[in-house]
Amino acid sequence: MSHGLNRRAVLAAGAGAGLAGPAALLWPEVALAQAGGATRPLLTVRAAADFELIDPAHRRGPVDGNVMRVVYQRLMQPKPNSAEIELDAAAEIKQTSPTTIEFRLKPGLMFTDGFGEMTAEDVKFSFERIGLPPAAGAKESSYKGDWLHLTTVEVKSKYEGRIVLARPRANLFDVVIADGSGCIVSKKAVEQRGAEFGLKPVGSGQYQVVSLDKQKGCVLKRNTNYKGSRPGRYDEINVRVITDPKTTELAMRAGELDFAILPPAAADPLRSVAGLTVSDQPSFAYVWLGMNVEKGPLADLRVRQAIRLGIDVDQMLLAGYNGKAPRLNTVLPPQVIGHWREAPVYRRNVAEARALLAAAGQSNLKLRLTVLNTPEFQNMALVAKALLAEVGVTVDVDAQPGGTYWSAGKGDTGKNLELYMSRFSAKHDPNFVMQWFVSGQIGNWNWSRWNSQEFDNMFRDSDSETDPAKRRQMVLEMQRAMDKSSAFVWLTNEASGVIHKTSVKPASIPGWIDWQYSDFQPS
Repeated sequence: MSHGLNRRAVLAAGAGAGLAGPAALLWPEVALAQAGGATRPLLTVRAAADFELIDPAHRRGPVDGNVMRVVYQRLMQPKPNSAEIELDAAAEIKQTSPTTIEFRLKPGLMFTDGFGEMTAEDVKFSFERIGLPPAAGAKESSYKGDWLHLTTVEVKSKYEGRIVLARPRANLFDVVIADGSGCIVSKKAVEQRGAEFGLKPVGSGQYQVVSLDKQKGCVLKRNTNYKGSRPGRYDEINVRVITDPKTTELAMRAGELDFAILPPAAADPLRSVAGLTVSDQPSFAYVWLGMNVEKGPLADLRVRQAIRLGIDVDQMLLAGYNGKAPRLNTVLPPQVIGHWREAPVYRRNVAEARALLAAAGQSNLKLRLTVLNTPEFQNMALVAKALLAEVGVTVDVDAQPGGTYWSAGKGDTGKNLELYMSRFSAKHDPNFVMQWFVSGQIGNWNWSRWNSQEFDNMFRDSDSETDPAKRRQMVLEMQRAMDKSSAFVWLTNEASGVIHKTSVKPASIPGWIDWQYSDFQPS
């Protein structure tokens, strides 16, 4: 039995030993009384982007995911302010072989809106809905890769089941079972509500959605039938969509928000405001400038190399983040296993960039750079435009609001994308971070339309490798393959300015991308 299997088996068994007793089944009022806590009426937080769907299979990103974490339960969940995991809906879970995981649900976990008790059939439906090919006419999940190698979920009894994989899966517990793609939905509710389910979700978590406007926000109210061990401390959570940092600053000053995340430079004016606490935290995101390798001149490797050499990453970060965001030279942030510390640090070389363009037969090249219309991205884009003009590339900056930007690289529309700047959220697992660049994501999240069979094979093999040393080497080779493509200019893994009222103690999985609303506490 491998080292990786032992670690995961011990992790699951250890969590089960601590939480399988009566305390794990407490009603909210009892749990709060034992914890010595009290509830408060309202928590108001900022979401920096529009909502899409509160649906594990079709969520778009952290905004949806942060709500999902309190609407749905999972077999396991991260502990408060920690990446360590513990039992949630499962009374017991254990890995019995490299490709088999057994689970037993806690009885009496009830879905909202009268959809009944959670059973192993709901777990089967939830996981297979993401990881297996969809039924005729149904949309495939963008997160299918989370359940890579899933063969089936067998139902053994009302509360018991078995997850069966075709191949071993590294880090399955942490980044799948205890994360967004491990959320358990009501099969009956999904089938009954159809396309409306993501806007009217049904779960068994601490809160339920009572209203949702994609552009304005979401209102969550306490689920009085929640029977888990970590009830929320607020009766209502109001998640307000505020895309503009300045508007967010004004809302924090006015006391209209209890919590927000801003880039450190945008958070600076709030550092001296009475009643607010501001701290800089390492981010778990990755930002890059990408190129569509199928589009016109960008199909030529020399053109992509020229653009990479024509850009000065440090100048762009100074403009976008006032120099308060660290430079990133590879796809994996430093906190992730297999981070390529020795990745090349490309410095601007105008002469070499011009020579590469000349060798490619390109002069007076004109390209469109599509970015999100936030200050940091627009500022970086303007710097890139000026720098590339000096090497003979004219750039037209197309700044789009979130509603249109996040569709710019998808489907047939994505074929016309040229240059783009993007930001994705990371997890502690390298395959989670790099899954968006496999060929199967072309037309979805692989906006560079980079198609490398070598990369795909390495991704598949590393995802099944449970030996940490071997996996680390595979992950390094994957980053080298991305570097050779010259399709990506890595910029930063950012930093987060965490702002909150001193009367609130926020909670997050390390990285301050995945928030834990149910663990926010009044202080």
